[in-house]
Amino acid sequence: MINGTQVNNFDPRVVHEAFLQRKEDDAIRCLTCFHKCLIHENKQGICGTRVNVNGTLKTLVYGNVSSINNNLIEKKPFFHFAPGTKALTVGSWGCNASCPFCQNFDISKQKPTPQLTKYMSPSEFVELAQEKGSEGLSISFSEAATLMLEWNLAVFRIAKGRGLYNTIVTNGYMTPEALDLMIDAGLDAANVDVKGCEPQVSRTCGISLQPVLDNVLHMREEGVHVELTTLVVPKLSDNMECLESIASWIVENTGPKTPWHLNRYYPACEYTESSTPIELLLEARDMARRIGLEFVYIGNVGTKGLEDTICPNCGSLCYERLRLSSRNVATDTNGKCKKCGYNLNVTSWDWWTTKLGTPSR
Repeated sequence: MINGTQVNNFDPRVVHEAFLQRKEDDAIRCLTCFHKCLIHENKQGICGTRVNVNGTLKTLVYGNVSSINNNLIEKKPFFHFAPGTKALTVGSWGCNASCPFCQNFDISKQKPTPQLTKYMSPSEFVELAQEKGSEGLSISFSEAATLMLEWNLAVFRIAKGRGLYNTIVTNGYMTPEALDLMIDAGLDAANVDVKGCEPQVSRTCGISLQPVLDNVLHMREEGVHVELTTLVVPKLSDNMECLESIASWIVENTGPKTPWHLNRYYPACEYTESSTPIELLLEARDMARRIGLEFVYIGNVGTKGLEDTICPNCGSLCYERLRLSSRNVATDTNGKCKKCGYNLNVTSWDWWTTKLGTPSR
């Protein structure tokens, strides 16, 4: 457990007062994620990134970078947002979920320590993105989208001022207050992990599903581009009834054009179940298409055709993708199928405005 003395051993630049906190008697309530941990003096929250120091909640991951890469936006995965561009991508330490199959367990299961600290300022990160020719930024890898909130906000504002886009890859378990801060700072797109169905999600991952779904709806209402990902994990989300309920929820609540990525699980961290059968992924994709989803992709497989964008109207191949490469085959500059003119642009809001009226952004 980290105490005030140990906090002094961190690079002071990564120690920052948390934006969202509330005093409750002799403790501090963290309001960054939906756990809303009540943190007593010299104690940490579930994620391990926030500590109560002398009655003030401090984050230990302000610009505390664990990983950085210049990735194609398709790797996030985003298939219908800025295709073919690169996003300088960063992660940090810790996570607010406890998934035993985590694919990034080397950083998500590691709480921040003074020895692992590596600081990068918001302006340095944006400048590096420009030096590398990136068109945008992404906060990803671990749940840095939520846990690096204070740093992310500064990054987003600088990036917006320089014409770069801002994206996050997230489990979606932030509070509405944290989400609104990111949206106001310039969040453009989010890939949200819908882990499965209850009660399995709460039992296995330590987070509940409803706040995630509520945040997906709020992002859509505020004009944020949203794509959804489900890692199809044995004994968690490989039940066809569960996958069908997720597909139905997407169609009914965010619209048939919402991209859904069905990703193959491989044994990782504490989880030793065999990899997801490809036949199950194909069955889930076909089911989702029958229900009405237009853009369903199978990831983490590397088989030709599984991540291509096919025109739902005429069946033409519009975007071809394989192993993180992306090629526009038959889409015009307005995001429409060249053969039949069908609008493939997910952010056109045709369906959304018909259902709920014009979004605020």
